[in-house]
Amino acid sequence: MPDPNSPPQRTAEVGFGLVRKPASSCLKAAMLGCLLGFGLAAGTEIARVMFGRNFHAVIPGRVFRCAQLTGTGLEQVVTAHGIQTVINLRGNGVPLPWYLDESRVAHRLNVNLEDVSFSASRLPSVQEIRQLIRILDATEYPILLHCRQGADRTGLAAGLVLLLLADTSLEQARKQLGLRFGHVAVDRAAHLDRFFDLYAEWLRERQSIHTPALFRRWAEQDYCPGECRCDIEPLEVPRGLPRDKPARLRFRMHNTSDKPWRFRPENNAGIHLTFVLKDGRDRGVTCGRSGLIATEVAPGQAIDLAMILPAVKTPGTYRLLVDLVDEQHCCFFQAGSEPFEQGVEIYDP
Repeated sequence: MPDPNSPPQRTAEVGFGLVRKPASSCLKAAMLGCLLGFGLAAGTEIARVMFGRNFHAVIPGRVFRCAQLTGTGLEQVVTAHGIQTVINLRGNGVPLPWYLDESRVAHRLNVNLEDVSFSASRLPSVQEIRQLIRILDATEYPILLHCRQGADRTGLAAGLVLLLLADTSLEQARKQLGLRFGHVAVDRAAHLDRFFDLYAEWLRERQSIHTPALFRRWAEQDYCPGECRCDIEPLEVPRGLPRDKPARLRFRMHNTSDKPWRFRPENNAGIHLTFVLKDGRDRGVTCGRSGLIATEVAPGQAIDLAMILPAVKTPGTYRLLVDLVDEQHCCFFQAGSEPFEQGVEIYDP
């Protein structure tokens, strides 16, 4: 029996009172767990996109997209999805090993292999777009689209496929060029997004809503790669020049594009005239820029530009190439415009 005069005994509380944690600590732990889980999932997906196959269905059972595959990887994908046509957006790669492997697998599995030369840093030319549409119209399905990473060129082609073949909106098609697939619209890669901007602008001008028929008409008849189109008219371009003397040549540049040309005095911005002189072995002897001025040339207008061809010391037959260049985009010939080309004889005076 306890002594009534002794101090009260303190009993240990094992229940909720001593082990309860503050609600804020539980919330922090839950948030940390969610963040760690999201980070792990995002990291895994980024690794799959950047270093893996980056394989996705564009139109399930009909159109697929991926990065460059090994020979074994391509065989696995072709077999698993019944691929009948592989569309390589990197262009003919002979004699590079990746292209030879791809060609051998396609031959062994009796699969069509089509080569289209898209770029990851500029708008596609009119010819490239028309070539891809011709392939899509004539080939056997299912098809597999790929470039190197499966992000930029493949995203552009996948968006084009949706606009041409599927009942989808322009906004949905544009998502094929997205971070989800590894595409980041910064620097020169942003020119690929501009392809869809140009189509959207064409629709707005006509107060029209996208349909596959309208997209086909635009792509085959009205598409122009931005400002990168011109006709070059030679004004003063002699076919013979004395050696050891610089020469002044003149050209008239006609803007046949849909956008104004913006010339700038800086070397690294705006549009300029560019030239290269090549010898009989196709080696560049001299090159340069002209038209470093601040002016604009509207569609349908023209500008006269002079250039100085530096003195050439060695007599012989050379080849002069002249074009316009958008310094933040590409040379106009890369977008499908015709450069000026002429033989030049350097002679002893």
